[in-house]
Amino acid sequence: MKSLKVGDKLSSYILCVGLNGLKGQVIKVEATVRSDKEQCIIIGLPDATIKESRERILNSLHSLALDIEMKKITINLSPADLKKSGTGFDGAMLLAVIQELLKKKLPVTDDICVIAALSLDGHLLHFQGLIPTIQQAIQLGFKRIYLPPMDSGIFAYVTGTELLSFNHINDVIHHLQGKTNLFSMPHRPPSPTAITTSEPESDETTEDFSVIRGHEDVKRAMEICAAGGHHLLMTGPPGCGKSLLAHAFHSILPDMTHEEMLEVYSIYQLTNQPRGFSLRPPKRAPHHTTSEGAIQGGGRYPKPGEISLAHRGVLFLDELGHFQRRVIDTLRQPLESGIATVNRVEGSLEFPAAINLIAATNPCPCGYAGSSERYCTCNDKQILKYIMKVTGPILDRIDFVLQLKSVGIFTQAKGESSAVIRSRVTKARTIQRTRYGKNITNCIVPIKSFEQYMNMTSDQLQFVQQVCFQEKLSSRSTIKILRLARTIADLAGTEHVSDEHLAEAIDWKKKASAIHTAMTRGG
Repeated sequence: MKSLKVGDKLSSYILCVGLNGLKGQVIKVEATVRSDKEQCIIIGLPDATIKESRERILNSLHSLALDIEMKKITINLSPADLKKSGTGFDGAMLLAVIQELLKKKLPVTDDICVIAALSLDGHLLHFQGLIPTIQQAIQLGFKRIYLPPMDSGIFAYVTGTELLSFNHINDVIHHLQGKTNLFSMPHRPPSPTAITTSEPESDETTEDFSVIRGHEDVKRAMEICAAGGHHLLMTGPPGCGKSLLAHAFHSILPDMTHEEMLEVYSIYQLTNQPRGFSLRPPKRAPHHTTSEGAIQGGGRYPKPGEISLAHRGVLFLDELGHFQRRVIDTLRQPLESGIATVNRVEGSLEFPAAINLIAATNPCPCGYAGSSERYCTCNDKQILKYIMKVTGPILDRIDFVLQLKSVGIFTQAKGESSAVIRSRVTKARTIQRTRYGKNITNCIVPIKSFEQYMNMTSDQLQFVQQVCFQEKLSSRSTIKILRLARTIADLAGTEHVSDEHLAEAIDWKKKASAIHTAMTRGG
């Protein structure tokens, strides 16, 4: 353990971890104790919750019968120019002060950190954001992490890091001193929430593809979307099945891996929203009155928005034409990168946002523009204003744009079940994970990695270039075709993209382009 000389007193430090968004930052907690009026001062840009920690620290020191009469305690959180928030620094601050008060220094090294909140009598407590903080501490390379009482079984996959849960700060001190006994053994209570593959909500809220009548082309498009992380927009009159298909889409998404599950759980912890340890991907359906900050993320201390809460799952935007235009435009960057960036004066924060966007909209305010069933009551100006909420750059980033027609209620339901489709989607996702060496889909994998593994011939690439020139498609649309073809090949289980796979991808993009043109021209 390193020490710094301050006057004639040695200032020792304890390491802990703070969060900047979902990114971990090593925080060095230094403490000095000198003779003066009894008080505790915390410096290093602490927020209000950390400033309140001084009372918890002083009361804990009194409960430990440590002599702090006429002692001034100064605690510094370094780096000093980084804003700190939350109660997760309590345990490290208390241990740093105790380190100064003890005659014999505790054997604390730079590969040990303490992550815990405190009660008034020195008991270690949970705090909001504990799970993501532990995750980041593991990624930062700590070999031993002292924690409050918890079930560390959810981190069973971790090797090389010792996770130790204790009830009281005294137990931590005894463990560091090698005095561990039956009363201060690491605490591992039973898990309050088992890892499950069931839905976080009721299973009854998800429809099965086998009960949906018609719309076979939409089902195929949704299978490709689920396999490659692509995006889809449905337009059509009210009651044609857009919402039904969107709700059923979640049933064909594959289960998340253990690491993905913890990542999603961490995001929900940051926003203080309930979510169990479920391997099923999240599904979010914000109302069309939702604000820009609620979608993208924000706040004085920025937190993830709906697009990040849907990470590894589906974000369903129903009645897209009723959303504010600037809200829809916030989706531009996350749809391509899988990351939502929140900019503030103090700096920028990034939250993961690898989603499947499923959107639905009517063709006009009344919903019946172009319908053969009912007359449209909207004028051209109303229609144009309505559909122009979805701008060209957004439509260009959406892989599938489909126009739905009403299907008769007595049409016989046919087709595969969601379980059968999900099995193919799972295999395709596994292929992509193996190919790219990480949990990423064809839709958002960086172009350099994609070009390295797309496995297409020069003749195929030249053909795509000719088609895109004839159809006047953008460069982004050209790349979209290649990504779609790669996903279709993954669903077929083939290493190389065939001409049939490429032809299907081109056909989907031609349909999207035609509907895109019709929408932007108001008809």
